[in-house]
Amino acid sequence: MPAKISAAIYFGPEHIRACARLPETGLEEKIFAYEDAVIEEVFSWVQQYPVKRTHICLIENESVDLFADDLADTGFHVYQVNIHTLLNWLATAPPQTPDGTTERLMLRYLETQRPPQYESRTPQTDALLEMFDYLDMLDTALEQDDPTLLPEDVQERMERKSLDMEEVIDDYRQAQVQAIREHLMTFPELMTPEILEEFFPELIESFQHQRH
Repeated sequence: MPAKISAAIYFGPEHIRACARLPETGLEEKIFAYEDAVIEEVFSWVQQYPVKRTHICLIENESVDLFADDLADTGFHVYQVNIHTLLNWLATAPPQTPDGTTERLMLRYLETQRPPQYESRTPQTDALLEMFDYLDMLDTALEQDDPTLLPEDVQERMERKSLDMEEVIDDYRQAQVQAIREHLMTFPELMTPEILEEFFPELIESFQHQRH
């Protein structure tokens, strides 16, 4: 069985720093400048290694979640570690020889601690986007007063029961909003400030009351 390749990618304040340990040639390192296409450059660098053999460590950070999803969707083994967990581990088990860089520390953590593997959020994100699209379709049909823009099952219900379009759309909209809320409560990592404000206004109001 081919030996695995361990890699770590650190999104630092000034550069993206990466390293990989190959069984055949040892440690390889790369520094990327923050430019418009830097994520594509990092991804291209990673893709030089065999997908199924490569294990990649990242620091938990919302700004790199999409990158982690892309890596996992491609087939790489992805792991995320909380920065506080990493630093606590370093403090309690310092190496005999200093790692020298954050990415080398991450690499050693990956190789010795075996953190849980990251699961891509893409299926949950795609499902959420489909629900948003459905909601937009309902709103567009109502704004344009055009029932032909509605899904066939909704149109059939309107015709069969001779229902008012606004009333039917309101029912479907409430059900869809509730479905979105339940999806977000199941996968809170998909939440953004804008989504929170639109679909959980009661939480925003509660936060505001607590401040006063």
